[in-house]
Amino acid sequence: MLFTGCNKTKTVKPIHKSITEAVYASGYIVPKNEYKVYALSDGYIVSKFKDDGDSINKGEAIYKVENNTFAARLSASRSSFDLAKRNVGEDAPVLADLRNKIKTAQVKLNNDSANYARYKNMFAAGAVTRSQLDQAQVSNDVSANDLKSAIENYQHTKDQLAVDLENAQSNLTSSGEDLANYVVTSMMDGEVYETDKELGEAVRKNDQVALIGEKGHKILQLSVDQQDIEKIKLGLEVEVKMDITGSKIYKARISKIYPNMNQNDQSFKVEAEFEEKYQFDFVHASVEANIIIGYKDNALIIPRATLQGEDMIELKGLAGNTKVKIEKGLETLEYIEVLKGVKESDEVVIPKTD
Repeated sequence: MLFTGCNKTKTVKPIHKSITEAVYASGYIVPKNEYKVYALSDGYIVSKFKDDGDSINKGEAIYKVENNTFAARLSASRSSFDLAKRNVGEDAPVLADLRNKIKTAQVKLNNDSANYARYKNMFAAGAVTRSQLDQAQVSNDVSANDLKSAIENYQHTKDQLAVDLENAQSNLTSSGEDLANYVVTSMMDGEVYETDKELGEAVRKNDQVALIGEKGHKILQLSVDQQDIEKIKLGLEVEVKMDITGSKIYKARISKIYPNMNQNDQSFKVEAEFEEKYQFDFVHASVEANIIIGYKDNALIIPRATLQGEDMIELKGLAGNTKVKIEKGLETLEYIEVLKGVKESDEVVIPKTD
């Protein structure tokens, strides 16, 4: 740029030059589909099957946690289930006793029915009194009710034992699931990036115990200021630099934009996928990134320092300076592309600063 000075008024002439507009973002390199593994129950670590950096398959165990209370509960549930199962069998003592009562009631009813029929014939022949006939009828009716009651009691007990078996099965299943929670397993194929517990350590429900993600597949998690988030689109190019690898620049592209703003730092989370399959052996390393919003090879640019307000500049003239409104294009921290309002031959005044 050509700077001129006159009576301490500095000016600059616009020039044609390439310009790249980018949004700054910071963040970390993380495994794709990273997730934290939490303990589902209280207890103590009695077995550790995986270490940091190990490969793991879906359903494979990471830790075994032991709690004697739940083991005892499972044993009690299994005993209750076994008893309930025996009680619903045809040879179960409870049902066998009730069936014997039904047989006894049936025999008594048969005898009382036959006796009642005999008394009716004898009464018709005048051999017995009305009182004797009524007594025989009462005995017959009582026996019939006793049989009915025995049958109903048998069916009710059988139904209740079936319910007891169902409840015992449910309790056994629940206890088994509770005990299964003491084996911490992976939900995916991948790599164990971190383990947080060692043998003998106590663990409480919802304690983080491991970090798992896809093996070898790393992505970028970036934070973008809320003032810039509207400029971010899927597929935009990202230039990434990591302290851990020095000055090397990596290329990536925006793959996901999260809609929820982080209230703590007023930023939005975005993800970017690397364009090449870089082999990073580390995760959660900090990165700095420039998300490329736009690029123009032969743009007419002026220094940002010449702006007065949002889009006004001052042009030097023989008859006096004039202020004009410009139409801006791409912007960087130092320069602004001018689409309308300025020619290459104009002298733009640089405002004085205190």
